[in-house]
Amino acid sequence: MASNAQTPRATAVFSDTFQFPGRRLDPRAPEMIERDRLIMAERPGMLRKLLPLREDETGVFCGGCYAFDTYENAKAYGEWVANDFILDGLKFLDRPPFMEPTSQLWQIVGIEDFADVHTSQHVMRFERWHTGGHVDVEDLRERHWPQIRDRARAAGFTSVWLLYGPDEYHPQLGLVSVAARSDDTDESSPADLSWLEAQPSPAEELAEELGSTKVFDRTSWVYMVWFPITAEADPGDTALWPNSPPLPGLVAAHV
Repeated sequence: MASNAQTPRATAVFSDTFQFPGRRLDPRAPEMIERDRLIMAERPGMLRKLLPLREDETGVFCGGCYAFDTYENAKAYGEWVANDFILDGLKFLDRPPFMEPTSQLWQIVGIEDFADVHTSQHVMRFERWHTGGHVDVEDLRERHWPQIRDRARAAGFTSVWLLYGPDEYHPQLGLVSVAARSDDTDESSPADLSWLEAQPSPAEELAEELGSTKVFDRTSWVYMVWFPITAEADPGDTALWPNSPPLPGLVAAHV
């Protein structure tokens, strides 16, 4: 479980991934993402979202990892996104720009920030493995999570989330690793996408022990971090744009 003040009640995660057409983000996308945030961040139990964004020669990739207070709220959020979130007459997943959307529901085995989310979370890597069968979450938490947490801290990561997806047919292991963007004045600081994606996975030994097969591994810029929008919160204070910007055309999203 989390031992930090930033995610004190996080017990579950909803994640999704999809691709946009082309090799450059549509200039209209930042405005659309912000419009979605003002609705989605109000959903019950949402504590934090990391929104990854990557452009490379193969395309434009986006998605999100949402930490929730309860498994029930994470599940309800996934059902709402799939069935009831409708804008401009379209369900969220039926929007034409979304290619090959996938989603997962996870129990949090462990989650910890080693640095302040407000200043030190710029790049994220999301890994998923299909396990060889169902796994005891308490065993993962007691025997494996401390080692994975310590490896992540020693590697210089700023946050790590170990996840287990109890899917009936394809149970999964998941890992979210987060790092700070490089400081050009400090040669020892983590670099960028290439630095994080080149690191040995802190969960690799566990995945091998479980007889798992890796099915997803993508490192992205953290385009946005969302926090809950509540009656007391100013919507303008409930999002961060950690990079300024890492990709052409994104600066307009936060000016």
